[in-house]
Amino acid sequence: MFLVRIFILFIASLSLPGCFASAVLGTAAATTTGVHDERTVGRQLDDAAISSKIDARLIAERDMPSRWIGVEVIRGRVILTGHLPTRSHIERAVYITKQIRGVTSVNNKLEIGQPKIRTVLSDSWITTRIKRALWNDKLVSGFKIHVDTVNGKVYLQGVVKSLIERQRAKDIARGTPGVTAVVDLMQSDNS
Repeated sequence: MFLVRIFILFIASLSLPGCFASAVLGTAAATTTGVHDERTVGRQLDDAAISSKIDARLIAERDMPSRWIGVEVIRGRVILTGHLPTRSHIERAVYITKQIRGVTSVNNKLEIGQPKIRTVLSDSWITTRIKRALWNDKLVSGFKIHVDTVNGKVYLQGVVKSLIERQRAKDIARGTPGVTAVVDLMQSDNS
C-alpha cells in the first residue's frame, strides 16, 4: 500500500507545476531524509525556507515558466537546474534568487529551451535509477545525495563525509545507462 501511495504522489507530481511539485513533495521527502543529512537540523530548516522562498518568488513572477526550474539549497548555496525559454528568463531567475535573504551563492545550471516530454521522462528514469542505486549502496547514502538530471546530465548535490563517498556517488551515476555527464556539486562535511 505504501508503494501505491508513493506511485500516486509521483504521478500527481508530474501534473503539478515544477516549483509547486518540489515544494509539496520536497517537504515530504525532507521529513524522511533529515535523519541522514550531514547538515544540522537548523541548517536543513534554513535551507528549506530559502528554497521555499525562491520557489514562491519564481512562481509569482509574471511570464516565468517556473515549473521547469529545479531549486536545490545546501548551506545557503543555491543550484538552479532545468530550462527556461530565453537568456533573459534565466538572468531574471538568477537575479530573483540572489535577492532572497540567506542565499550565499547561486550556481546557474539553467539551459535555454523547453524540455521535451521524452527527455523529461528519460531524465526522471535516470534520476530514479541513480537514487535506487545510492539507497542500496553500503558506502554512500541515497538520503544525503540529491540527484537532478537535465538532458542526461546528472547533478549530484549534498553533503558527504569523505572523498570515498563522493567518488562512489559519481561512479554510480556514471555507470547508469543514459547518463551523458556527471556534475559534482557535492560539499564535504567540513566546508
